[in-house]
Amino acid sequence: MSIRVPLFAVLMLALAIDSVNSQPVAAPAPKLVEFAFHRDHIIGTSLDLNVVVPDEATAEELELTVLNEIERLRKIFSTYDATSEISKLNGTREPVKVSGDMAEVLERHEVWQRKSDGAFNGQVGELIRVWKDGERVNCVPDATTLDRIAAELKKPGWTLDANTNTVTRLNDQPLNLNAVAKGFIIRKAAHKALKKHPTVRGLLVNLGGDIFAWGSPPSSTSGWAVGIQDPFSHFDNAAPLIGLRLNDQAVATSGGYQRFYTIDGKRYSHIFDPRTGRPAEGVASATVVANDNTTANALATTLCVLSPQEGLRLVAGVPGAECLIIAPDGKQFRSTGLKAFEVSPVRTLAPQEKKDEPKAAAWPKSYQVTVAVELPRIDSKRYRRPYTAIWIEDDKGKAVRTLAVWGNAPKYLKDLNDWWRIGKGDADLVKAVTRATRGPGKYDLAWDGKDDKGNALSQGTYTVRVEVHREFGEHLRQSGKIECKDRPATTKLEKNAETAETVVDFKEAKKK
Repeated sequence: MSIRVPLFAVLMLALAIDSVNSQPVAAPAPKLVEFAFHRDHIIGTSLDLNVVVPDEATAEELELTVLNEIERLRKIFSTYDATSEISKLNGTREPVKVSGDMAEVLERHEVWQRKSDGAFNGQVGELIRVWKDGERVNCVPDATTLDRIAAELKKPGWTLDANTNTVTRLNDQPLNLNAVAKGFIIRKAAHKALKKHPTVRGLLVNLGGDIFAWGSPPSSTSGWAVGIQDPFSHFDNAAPLIGLRLNDQAVATSGGYQRFYTIDGKRYSHIFDPRTGRPAEGVASATVVANDNTTANALATTLCVLSPQEGLRLVAGVPGAECLIIAPDGKQFRSTGLKAFEVSPVRTLAPQEKKDEPKAAAWPKSYQVTVAVELPRIDSKRYRRPYTAIWIEDDKGKAVRTLAVWGNAPKYLKDLNDWWRIGKGDADLVKAVTRATRGPGKYDLAWDGKDDKGNALSQGTYTVRVEVHREFGEHLRQSGKIECKDRPATTKLEKNAETAETVVDFKEAKKK
């Protein structure tokens, strides 16, 4: 028996099937890729940028957005530029109409000066000058001069009319707003990039060790792994003290171990206590995690001036802020909430077994090799830090230890040993280390006399090799032998078009 189906039913079924077949198929989500950029000589330090976006073109556009915003703000806050807004403001006591950016940074300085009871101050320009002069003539500034400056810094330095953004300086103490301006620049550049490039899913901005982290790298959904530098071992290939996991947070570190004045053989911190006019010496370093970079930077600077106990009390009153303060003797002071950001301790090499001890004479106790590498400024719009490998060979030409491999592609980072890894079983790479700001293009590496497996090597003559290959540049090499025996030794690797003279020392490591 046959069944007759009405014609309209057949037509409706056909239309339904055609409708299903014609529905647009959802396009697969674009694959997210991480791109890394490095540039030296950016507002007096280095810039590292990690971005997670669908393609390289977007990554390069985002890098340009960040660079342009940094340059725009440099023209406002740079005290080294005679044409900058702050230089013009420092040149007069007359009322000056300033930009909204300048007004905001001045307001933040006023806030932190009040919160810190004068331990934070934006008028340290003359202190910087007199201590630089003291270093030049190898003489500590006289007490009368320092006391005079400190007395002036206790008074208001300017008035700000918020309605008209008009500033009037009240004394001749030059403004230096770096302690807030640097964090302000990072925040503005990062937010500009996120707003202009909506496809970005992860962003890490590291300006000389001050960092903004947003989103996550492709390998994680919980944020970026960031290390805190050990102020007593601040080599670029040294393991961080601890690791942090950050997402939509800022972190900054201050300390006098990276930049300082040397007078009559003694080091003096570049961070001043504005209440005394003298360098702050009660803290080795201070790291602050906060909701924004201006808060992180201001607090990190202030904590280097206050005692650790005073610093902890100040941080406890700032919502979202946590800190790690390290005293000159190495003692650590943590705020109670820092552990929420901490990840597993840095992995260390396993203890050496007897069979791994060197067969010949061991290195003198506490000796190490240090390698000071400088990548000079090259004026080119397309210039980025070149791909660089630095390693050690024994007297037979066998590579025994890789000290560093730098490159803009994440795949190269896996060759960087323990410095890049945080925690046992954590597959993510440490993409940045918060540290006190250093000069641009200068990198210090250390070798403890062990091979890549952690085995101690014997005394002997070793070769330090530096290979540099820059896009749009040259492929060049440096090498030199260093005697690692029973006494200090030094060798210098001749400079070339891509690398300044590299200094290699074999000597006893400095103690805490």
